[in-house]
This record gives sequence, structure tokens and C-alpha cells, in this order.
Amino acid sequence: MTQWTSITVDQAASGLHLSHQLPFAKGKFRVASTVAKSANPNMEIRLFEGQDVESVTDLLHDMSRHYNAENVSTRSAVRANLIERILGPNSGVTLVVALSGARAVGLAAISILYPAPKERGQLFMKELYVHSDFRGGGIGEQLMVWIAKYAIQHDCVRFDWTAEANNPGAVRFYSALGARRVEEKIYFRFEGNDLLSLSEQDA
Repeated sequence: MTQWTSITVDQAASGLHLSHQLPFAKGKFRVASTVAKSANPNMEIRLFEGQDVESVTDLLHDMSRHYNAENVSTRSAVRANLIERILGPNSGVTLVVALSGARAVGLAAISILYPAPKERGQLFMKELYVHSDFRGGGIGEQLMVWIAKYAIQHDCVRFDWTAEANNPGAVRFYSALGARRVEEKIYFRFEGNDLLSLSEQDA
């Protein structure tokens, strides 16, 4: 089961109510393109740029290995998916990357959705991932804070995402940030033959 999670603008403005202080949680996000420096002087968080293709491909390949184990996609397939789909003209996705030097070690895929309450935006995060070699160093929290600031800069009223109910580590992580479980929402899906069957019905 997938659970909806949400952070309001008030939470984002207060640094997401983090359980411990992040070094750049406040005051260093003047514009969306601002590079966020962490306690590690070689770490930065910013929007994806063209020179990141190969490093982000490596990170996404690590993600494929994490989620798919022996059924991992080839690196060439991951790279093609990044260029042709994730970064393609019909994507609607913005990538946020955390870099240690020139190496991408974490990323988030976000989109701003409309309409939202009070004629504002809703930022939705499709993916948050940290490389298997870099977990436990606060990169996920740093990405979440960066995204919250980005949401505020783009006049979003809320910041939403889903988490797998059978992933207690993720649930604890988001709860520690102060996020609220959205109990009033139900998550629906068509996939596989059900999706094909619906598409073949007369409109």
C-alpha cells in the first residue's frame, strides 16, 4: 500500500521541523537556481544541468539495481530513459541533484501541478533517492529542505509525495521531518491489462 504524505508551506518556511538542525536549512535559498552548500564543502544541491547526464545516469543505474535486484536495467537503457523520457519534451519533470564534487549522489524528481487551492501550485515529488554508498549522511533531508524552499519560491501551497507502507524506514524518515500522513486521500491506479482494458473502452 502507498501512503500519501504532505508538508504545508508553513512547515517548509520553518525548515520542515527537522529533528536536528541542518547547516543550510534557513537563509541560503534566494532564487531557485541557488546552489546549496552543506556541511561537506564539496556537496551542493541544485537543478539538473546538461553536464550531469553521465553522473545522473550512474545514480539512476544504482537506483535500478536497488529496486530491481537481478532484473536491473542496463546502463545504456537507463541513460536512454533519462535523455529521451525524464528529460524529454513531454516529461514535465524537474530534476534536483545533490552532488559531491562532480558526482551525483542524490536526486529528486519533482513537478508543480495546477490547479491547487487558492489559485496556487502543488509541488509533487515523484522520486527521492540517495546513492547506496552515501546513505545516512543527511543528503535526503538536505534535498527535502531544498525542495521545500523551491516550492515556496514558486508559490506552491503544499508539497506532496507518496511512500510505500511496507517501507517503515521511509515512513520514519518523512515523519521525522514533520510531514503529515494524508489519511483523507485514497491513491488509485490502473496498470497492465487493467490500463489496456480501460483505454480500449469507447469514450
